[in-house]
Amino acid sequence: MGKLGLFGGDPKYEATQLDIDEPLTWTQQNTGGTLLRIRPYKENDGIVDGAGVLQSVHDVTTNWRGKNTSDHHSFEVWFDQGVITFYMHAATEAAADKFRRRVGNNYANSEVFPVDSGHAFPQIEPDEYVAGAWLSMEKMPYYPIRHHNAEGFEVDPYGEITSEMLSLDDSKVVTQVVFRPAKQSWTDGDRFKHNSVDDLAHGLRQGTSVGWLNPRVRPATAKDKQAADTIERQRGQQAFHVNIRVLAVSRDQTEAEARARGVAGMFRKYYNAITEQGLDDTPVSHRRKSKRQRKLSEFVERMAAREWVDREMIMTVDELAGVAHIPNNEITTPKIDWRYTQRGDRIPADSVKYDERGNPVQSPTRDDQATGPDAGSWVDGGEDRV
Repeated sequence: MGKLGLFGGDPKYEATQLDIDEPLTWTQQNTGGTLLRIRPYKENDGIVDGAGVLQSVHDVTTNWRGKNTSDHHSFEVWFDQGVITFYMHAATEAAADKFRRRVGNNYANSEVFPVDSGHAFPQIEPDEYVAGAWLSMEKMPYYPIRHHNAEGFEVDPYGEITSEMLSLDDSKVVTQVVFRPAKQSWTDGDRFKHNSVDDLAHGLRQGTSVGWLNPRVRPATAKDKQAADTIERQRGQQAFHVNIRVLAVSRDQTEAEARARGVAGMFRKYYNAITEQGLDDTPVSHRRKSKRQRKLSEFVERMAAREWVDREMIMTVDELAGVAHIPNNEITTPKIDWRYTQRGDRIPADSVKYDERGNPVQSPTRDDQATGPDAGSWVDGGEDRV
C-alpha cells in the first residue's frame, strides 16, 4: 500500500515547513485558465450527474501525427477558512463556458461562477506545515476501479472523504483531480507488446503460469473469467488520463499529517473493485529535510498550476465520476458550502454571505440583512451568475 514506512505498515507522511519567507499566494491572473466555483444545490443525482458532465466535455484533439493534444482540466474540493467548497479549473475560456453550462444543466439549481478576484489556490504561510500525496492505480488501468455502474457504492465515498477533510479552521486541505481526454484507442495497447484489452482478457481465460522449478498452467478460475469479462467491457469506453493529489496544510504538524493520511486513506478504502483494482497513495516525502522541502514545494506548485503529469492512470467516464463529482444530500458532512435556494427564490436568513473576494464570512443578523450595503454582497444564484 503506497510507499511504506521503514518497518512496513501505512505509508509514511512527514509534514514539513517549506523554505519560504513570504506567504505563497496564487491569483487567477498568475495561474492561467479559469477557476470556477460551484455552490451545489443539495437535491441532485450526485455521481450520475457527474458522469453526465464529464461525458459532455470529452473533447479529444490531436495533431497531424495523431498525438493527443487535448487540454487538461481539474475538479477540486477545498477545506479553507473553515468551509468545504467545490471548484473546477478550465484550461480555456471556451472550456470554462462549457463547464458552466454543463454543470448548470446537470446539477439543477446549483450556482457556477468564475473566481475573478481573491485566491486561486489556498494560501500557504511560512510557519505552516505541508503534507501531500499522489494517488495511483494499484494495477494497470484496463482493470476498472469500483464505480456506480460496476459493483456500485453503498454510500457516496465523498461522505467520508469530506469528513476527513474537516480540520482546524486555520488549516487547509485540498483534493485535486486533473483529467485529460484519452483517445478512443486507449485500450488498443502496443501491437508489438501484445498488451491490449483483448490480449489481457484472452490471457486471463487461458489460465495462469505458476511454479518456477516445475512450471505449469493453473486453469482459469471463475474470478479470472469474471475479470476478463469486466476488462473487455472497457473497450470502446470514453476515458480520461488522470492525476489525483491530496494536500494538507496546518500550523500543527501532526494535524497536517493526519489530514493528508486520512483523506488518502478514504480514497484507498472506497474504490476497490472485485478485480482487486483500487487506489494507492504515495506520500511526498524524503528522509532528508531539504530534499523533502524541495519535493513538497514542487508538488504544491504543480497543484496550483493544475499541471498534468503522465502517471499512466486512465479512468472511464464512470470511474472518474466516482472520484470527481458534486455530492448531494446523501452526505451529511457539516461546513459544506451548499446552496439552499432554487432559482428565483428569496434568500433565507441563514444563507452564507461572501466578501468581495468570494470568501464566506459570518452570517449576519436579520437587522444586518435589512441594512445590507455595509454588510457585504449576497450571492443568490440568479440568472446573471449562471
